[in-house]
Amino acid sequence: MADSENVAYLKSEMRLRARAARRAVMPEQREAASHAVTEALLALPEMVAARAVLVYGSMPEEVDTAELIESLWSRGVRVALPRVRGRRDLQLHWHERDRELCIGAYGLKEPCPKAPEALPSEIDLVVVPGVAYDLECRRLGLGAGYYDTLLAEMRGTAVTVGVAFDEQLAREVPCGAHDERVDVLVTPTRVVRR
Repeated sequence: MADSENVAYLKSEMRLRARAARRAVMPEQREAASHAVTEALLALPEMVAARAVLVYGSMPEEVDTAELIESLWSRGVRVALPRVRGRRDLQLHWHERDRELCIGAYGLKEPCPKAPEALPSEIDLVVVPGVAYDLECRRLGLGAGYYDTLLAEMRGTAVTVGVAFDEQLAREVPCGAHDERVDVLVTPTRVVRR
């Protein structure tokens, strides 16, 4: 088996295990864990200094970002959300209180196409979802490559912070040539820097 085929196989296997572990987190645990992640995120020096933050719209089994978004707005921080525009292509839009969201390509709430566009160069910090992470800040996503493409484009201009439940931590996440690490990983119980 070629290296790239081996990495793809290992990723597929880990994705199945990590998604199952993430789904197994009970709703009350998920709420408490999401709150702990939010508190840790808000305390990061990079977050305190940020004027514009890209946050993801969370799926039910992910770390919930609703409290984070509200807290950022309360601090006067501009919040952007991604919208799927095409294959491996996320477009960023500013998101404000009471602005309507649309149902996107994967059934997620995301900015409507006419929402004001945010440029990647305007973003100070990116909150990154993931299926699994390891303590070297390697990330495993859902497999479509949207965030790897975006993070490669924003490398060096924005701090990237992965968020996950402790159950999503792996000993080692398999990586290919195009996989992007995050700068910081935040779970309910730890903050890890690359």
